[in-house]
Amino acid sequence: MYDVIVIGAGFSGLQAAYSAQQAGLSVLVLEARDRVGGKVWSVPLASGRGCVELGAAWINDTLQPRVWAYAQRFGMKVVQQRLAGQAVMEPSGEERFVFPFGVTPEFSEEEKKSLEYVRDHIQAESLKPGPVSAEDDSITLEEYVRKLGALPKVVQMINLWAQVMHGVEASEESAGWFIDYCRRNRGLLAVRADDASGGQYLRFQDGAQTIATRLAALIGHPNIHLSTPVQAIHDHASHVTVTTSNNKAYTARKLILSLPSTMYKELTITPPLPPAVRTVTDATKLGDYNKAIICYDTPWWRAQHFNGYFASYAGPVILARDTSVDEKRHFSLTCFVNGAPGRQWSRLLPHERRAAVLKQLARVFGQDDTSEVWRPIEMFDQIWQHERYSRGALAPITALGHLAQYKEVYGRAVGNVHFVGTEYSAVWKGYMEGALWSGEKGAEEVVQALSGRGRAVL
Repeated sequence: MYDVIVIGAGFSGLQAAYSAQQAGLSVLVLEARDRVGGKVWSVPLASGRGCVELGAAWINDTLQPRVWAYAQRFGMKVVQQRLAGQAVMEPSGEERFVFPFGVTPEFSEEEKKSLEYVRDHIQAESLKPGPVSAEDDSITLEEYVRKLGALPKVVQMINLWAQVMHGVEASEESAGWFIDYCRRNRGLLAVRADDASGGQYLRFQDGAQTIATRLAALIGHPNIHLSTPVQAIHDHASHVTVTTSNNKAYTARKLILSLPSTMYKELTITPPLPPAVRTVTDATKLGDYNKAIICYDTPWWRAQHFNGYFASYAGPVILARDTSVDEKRHFSLTCFVNGAPGRQWSRLLPHERRAAVLKQLARVFGQDDTSEVWRPIEMFDQIWQHERYSRGALAPITALGHLAQYKEVYGRAVGNVHFVGTEYSAVWKGYMEGALWSGEKGAEEVVQALSGRGRAVL
């Protein structure tokens, strides 16, 4: 019997296991995939020029101490997000305008004032301490900004925020959930920022998954079983039994479940989770959060004074960034295909998806048929909804009204079962930092619960 079994070897699960182990507990990690890292997945380029990030990628060295401590501990090199140059806004497939990055796009004065008012209001709300109100949680983000008097172009911009940040439309998440997300992440402006003040400041030269693989090595590979999907959990009060898909059973005094709450209903849990817990977790959803990464021999967009950033209402790509690592001669544009456009795009065949992205890149950056835009050396796309053990990204979104109504049970331990994941983090929810924080917290809960009861005998 182990002291604790951890289900899931993403960042939160690995951190929970490592923290528990450091506290002297015996640990077993069960992971359904054939790799560690969860929604952090770094894939090597065939060209040998580094890797691409199919999942989480960005960190901040001063605002995110846990992930930065690992970066330093493991000697990981970083690159700043490139901002120099012009950005592009694409209101429609027939309209585009170029503007200096970091300023309000070419809206009318009335529209600029409306956007700034809505932005500043949400920023102020997201800096307030405490839980969100039931009133804000009972209406959608779209309804919320319309009540603030947002003009049509501003409503479109806020919808773009929801797509980029969460993979949903502004009509598909509550204003309360959106504000709470920003509140846990140092405010709306920090979530949106690509400079030193925000969450999209730095990237790893050699892949964020390095943290997961190095953490796994610290935990010890014999203590981590890959390709081991869990089917059932039985809480016997004195201990927990976990049964895998190949009918192997493992026992422990405590269990840490490091899966998105959206997936709890796919497990057989005995006794069943309390009705309130099932109500809130059964109704959470993960966004349509997809990436298309296009790699080139040269950063051709820079020669034309673009920084690689664009936003689009037309789609299918709703936002893109330059994700090059110049030292490795790796030049790429990472395109986010999220929300409703992502849903439609994900139904296309692979070659159709890639053709749609290239066509949009040519349109956005004003390229003709001879441009290098049509000659990528490698292309990747990742549809997280298609991932059997992810079901989407980033963090599960609670149903309208549920965040406020079920705050007393959502993420709280039930018997010997403890819950971790970036969705429960008090800081940097949806980011790698948030996953690490939640893992630490889950391990602390288990250590405290087991204190005085002695260690398990293996």
